[in-house]
Amino acid sequence: MHYQRTGIILKHLSLHKVALLDKQHGRLDGIFFKPLHVGSLMKYAIEKERGTMIYLADCQIIDLPFALARDDILFWHHVLELCFYFVPLGNFIPQLFELCTFLYTVDTETCWRTQSKKLYLFRLLTTIGVYPRLPQWPPARLHYFMSLPVSAIAGEILDEQHEKTLGEWLRVCVADHPAVAKFKTVHYLLG
Repeated sequence: MHYQRTGIILKHLSLHKVALLDKQHGRLDGIFFKPLHVGSLMKYAIEKERGTMIYLADCQIIDLPFALARDDILFWHHVLELCFYFVPLGNFIPQLFELCTFLYTVDTETCWRTQSKKLYLFRLLTTIGVYPRLPQWPPARLHYFMSLPVSAIAGEILDEQHEKTLGEWLRVCVADHPAVAKFKTVHYLLG
């Protein structure tokens, strides 16, 4: 049975197997027979399904995050890696797909700076819900940043102390992950 689905390719797992974030079904693995590019926003049909494994057919690239990749490819790959490692296979988080697809529309020319990327990563990890603790900010500030529309992130300015606290929190979240040794983009947080 063929029907259209939408997803983002998170990682190549082997020659014909990918990890993907499906819009309606969350984190899945897929088998394909046509080259797929990591970071591609895709439309595809499902040839057959076996639990969290799907067989992809009729794959079509909808979009690639050219502006963001040109500006900071390491950040983009860090986002994909966090989604791969922090979202368990078969887990669906409704807001996560929209949060990720926002990055395909980012205009890096309009102040999408390091602070904005850190705030985006904060939203990503709090949306996923896997973190050891929240940053040591007043509760009203935490709630504000957790509910801030993703399109407004670029307009936010953090003072030096809040930015330092956020950077430390992001590093702790990643360092506490059991598979941190497999991460290839962890140095993004150190720069």
